[in-house]
Amino acid sequence: MSHQATTESGARERDKQVSQQRTEEFRKAAVVKFHSRGSRTVEEVARVLGVSSWSLYQWSKRYGNAEGMKHNRRPADRSVQDKLKAVIEYEGLQGDKQGEYLRREGLHSDHIAAWKKRMEAGLEGGGGLSAASRTERAQDKQKIKELERELHRKDRALAETAALLVLKKKADLIWGSGESQ
Repeated sequence: MSHQATTESGARERDKQVSQQRTEEFRKAAVVKFHSRGSRTVEEVARVLGVSSWSLYQWSKRYGNAEGMKHNRRPADRSVQDKLKAVIEYEGLQGDKQGEYLRREGLHSDHIAAWKKRMEAGLEGGGGLSAASRTERAQDKQKIKELERELHRKDRALAETAALLVLKKKADLIWGSGESQ
């Protein structure tokens, strides 16, 4: 066995011994921090907690899906329904309870404010497209299609003209210019 493998094996054994000294509450709290670490690396979270990244992964396997433990995910990964639910729940709370809710859900008040603003804008806008808007949109799509076809035709014509110009210059170089005769 190589020196590095022996060193890693020894480090794992020490981690197991230290790991056995940690309380179950500490481990579960560490897993929550691990899952809601945001852009921080696993190594950074482990260093802050004073444990190895290996321990975090092992605890995550054990406690990550435990009953009562939510798998926190990034705010951007949440569905529209989750965002709506979060705004409603947050708005229903007062003072310190709002802060507790944000920490528990891994959110920031800016997330809630932005989601609320977008929802209000959607409600004020009528939520859907009117018949006139749909007709206008269909006409715009048709116009775009026509313009793209015309642009493609003009691109081909320009390429053909450029090719003819190159051929004329080559012919002039080989046989001389027709203007001198």
